[in-house]
Amino acid sequence: MPRPSRGGSGKRIFDLAVQRSEETFPQVGFAVTVRSFTFAPLAFVALFAAFSASPAWAAGELPSASASAGSAPAGPLPELPHLAPIAYPEPDAASLKELDRLLDALAGDDDRSRSNARTMIADVSPNLVPAIRQRIQDIRGTLDRDTAPRVLEDARKAGRDALKKKGGEEPKKKPKKSDKAADKKNQEDVDDGDWLDFVLAKPKPKSDSWRDLVKLLAMERMLGAIATTPAIREMIQMHAYFGDLLRIDLQRQVGKLKDKAVPALIEARQHDAKIVQKWASRQLDLLGRAIPGEAVSTNDMQVLADVLRAYGRTRDVDAARVILSFANSERIQLREAAREAIAAIGEPGVWQLRDVYLNLTGNKAPRDWSWDRIAREIFAAYDRARLAEVGKLMEDGVAAAQAGKLADAVGLFDKVLARAPLFERRKEMVKTYIARAKELPRDKNEEALAMMRKALRLDPKSPEAPKLEAEIAYLEGVLLLDQGTPDKLLFKKALELDPTHERARIALASLEDRVAPKKDSSQRYIVAGSIFLAALIAMILLFRKKPTSKAPPAPPARTESPVAKS
Repeated sequence: MPRPSRGGSGKRIFDLAVQRSEETFPQVGFAVTVRSFTFAPLAFVALFAAFSASPAWAAGELPSASASAGSAPAGPLPELPHLAPIAYPEPDAASLKELDRLLDALAGDDDRSRSNARTMIADVSPNLVPAIRQRIQDIRGTLDRDTAPRVLEDARKAGRDALKKKGGEEPKKKPKKSDKAADKKNQEDVDDGDWLDFVLAKPKPKSDSWRDLVKLLAMERMLGAIATTPAIREMIQMHAYFGDLLRIDLQRQVGKLKDKAVPALIEARQHDAKIVQKWASRQLDLLGRAIPGEAVSTNDMQVLADVLRAYGRTRDVDAARVILSFANSERIQLREAAREAIAAIGEPGVWQLRDVYLNLTGNKAPRDWSWDRIAREIFAAYDRARLAEVGKLMEDGVAAAQAGKLADAVGLFDKVLARAPLFERRKEMVKTYIARAKELPRDKNEEALAMMRKALRLDPKSPEAPKLEAEIAYLEGVLLLDQGTPDKLLFKKALELDPTHERARIALASLEDRVAPKKDSSQRYIVAGSIFLAALIAMILLFRKKPTSKAPPAPPARTESPVAKS
């Protein structure tokens, strides 16, 4: 008999009920029986009542998918980390004094002091960033906005002329009127030479505008030399403070920084000033880092972590998938940065989180789960997968240690600690590190010392910690002894920490026996003094002043005798 037609919602509900019965009761042929009915109102009502009682059916989802996704694994979910806000610490007096001394020398009268200060700009400390920010604010309030551009333009023109004369270039032909605007822009962007050097080449120490301009350009280069994300934030802020006065120079300095400038530029795309937003977007495009996939293409782990946090601070939903790809990184620095960024993006990234959860588990996240619940479930799944691999390495290491393969065991434990420094079973590694250190030969005492120190860090509160410290002191003493600079205090320290340490006792006794029959050095000093005294006497005898020889006495004058007179 032909099956009666069912239309509308009744048909959809009946077909879905039959489909679920096929999945639920295939072993008894229940679905076949239902399909064979010409009209089965009782079966339909029973099935409809059973499925409508399910929360997943009421939510419009298949019960199996919802139940599978909603069955969270045992154990607490990890808490979402908090992305710290950007901090602007106050400068300390010492930093302000150091910065003022350098800036005053640059803007002073003495040419030599200016030259020395110019070379010191590249060696400033990151601790000067708050002081630089303070001095930039001071100049922002005192700078003559009319005079400073003229001073800078005169210095740039003189500097370009000097470069042309030095390079022997012929002056360019006068451009046409239609090309003047483009030529001016190209000249600005391709301006050779350093603006600070141009300004210093035409010193005007009596001009406040010249002094302020020198200080601004110098601080801009200090921030570029520091090259951290907080420093580059201050560089970008200078564009908001001084506009086109420093725009071109800032663009050139940022271009030199390359990937290091990317995190601050990403944040600047949401700057309060529209001009800075457009400028930052243009710089990212010039650097080839305009999209998230390009921005994370760097080998500098600190820069990469700052990029991830920058996307979090700007709540860039388009970057959520890229950020999530680092949420399971083996590097804890990147893993924490990615999770902080996801927590900062929050609700706008819920659909990206749902997609990642589906790809990760094969099930859809329940509709009643909020974005933070999905994020925590994803992070928990990542941690379980990562720790499962770490657990496998740990088991392999324990097996190698039990088999006496201490070198292999130590290598596996090193991999565990590299991936999970706070692994909960790390205390089990201590005995293996100690045993491996003790079996190393004397020519590998440095390696043995490193293993002993690692064993102490793994369990610093262990009852055996004093013995470990004693062994460390002993090995340090042995190393100094091998280098020819023995130190008895280290062996004494080892015996104080562990009175049963026989090797330290033997080493100390040997060292005391070696020191006891030490030759008396007084005889050497006497011999050396005698030689010196003999040499001194010889020098006196050789170089003493010879006595002047006296002239022989003149013969007596001849006198005539009286006989001769007569």
